[in-house]
Amino acid sequence: MDIKEYDKLRKKISVKDFEGNNKILDKWLYSFSFVGNIGSIFFSYFLLYPALLKAININLISGFWGMALAFIFANTFLVIFEVIKRYLFRNFSSDFVANNKKFNAIIFGWFMVSTAIVLLSFYLSLVGSKNLATTSVIKNDIAITQVDIKKDSLAIQYENKKKIYDVDNQALREVNNNLRKTLAETPVGYLTIRKEYQTSIDKNAKIIDNNQGEINKIDERLKQRVDELKTNLNSTINDNATEDTKNIILFVIIAIFSEIIIVGGIFYHEWFEIRLYQINQQKFEKIYQKKDRYRALLAFIYNDGKLVPGDKVMSGLELKEIVTEKTNIENPSKFLAEFFRDTEKLGIFSVIGKRRIISVIFVEAQNIIEHYDDAYRALENIK
Repeated sequence: MDIKEYDKLRKKISVKDFEGNNKILDKWLYSFSFVGNIGSIFFSYFLLYPALLKAININLISGFWGMALAFIFANTFLVIFEVIKRYLFRNFSSDFVANNKKFNAIIFGWFMVSTAIVLLSFYLSLVGSKNLATTSVIKNDIAITQVDIKKDSLAIQYENKKKIYDVDNQALREVNNNLRKTLAETPVGYLTIRKEYQTSIDKNAKIIDNNQGEINKIDERLKQRVDELKTNLNSTINDNATEDTKNIILFVIIAIFSEIIIVGGIFYHEWFEIRLYQINQQKFEKIYQKKDRYRALLAFIYNDGKLVPGDKVMSGLELKEIVTEKTNIENPSKFLAEFFRDTEKLGIFSVIGKRRIISVIFVEAQNIIEHYDDAYRALENIK
């Protein structure tokens, strides 16, 4: 391992504290929670929009403007709903974590309200995802229409095939009717002629029977083709139902995941911030306490900005008496010694001979104290 690789590892490991381990996770989870809100709005839309569209078309207006109103109202409501849901659950999460994950009356109230709205959002998402995934009704209507068209086409096609035999049979039946009429008019003694007529009639009848057999075969083939279409249609309907089931399961999982991302992202964000504050509270409270005291003391020394650079600062002895009398600061002498030492280092005051004078205006002095902790925090990290 060379020194550069070692340096990368050293820097990487050096930030493996609570904040280093969880800051990026908190950032991504909180960002993804907004993606979850978008997903929740998307799925809920497919429940709310059709209901609104139907009501608007019946009671208000139909056509394009009816669709536009339904679209606007549905999305506006869902966005407002998701925003309210975020704030309610954030308030519950913040109070719950801050109270060491224990319930009291107020927290329980937040919990009930936020749980109710989360469950309602969950219901809207689930039903909406089911509506989105259910496409079998439309697909089945299309499939039935296509089958009906094919059945009509087959009926015409096979009717044309039968027509040849029907026309032939009709002609043969007319011929046989004429032959039977002629046969009936032929004298009984004309045996040979009568036999020829009868032979022709029998021959034509046989042809008619054969033609009818072909017609029956055509009808049977048509029935088979129609049965095949019905079988395929039933198979398509079953496949559509199976696809619906798969899609419903998939979209329901996505909807559930969206709600989990929202709830998890918000809760983790509140927990991370409060936990980070608790971990660093003891370390930084001293800094902010010192800053607050320094600002208050500067306001008193500057007489709220009336003193300007070059003016003399009141004596440390006089200031000590005031601090001892007016505050509860332990060991005022030590505190004032640190105060004067720090303000002189920061360039707020300067010492000329035995006199301590003001070096900067009041506003600049307050600004210097406001950023005082930057250097102090750097020193705090020195072990």
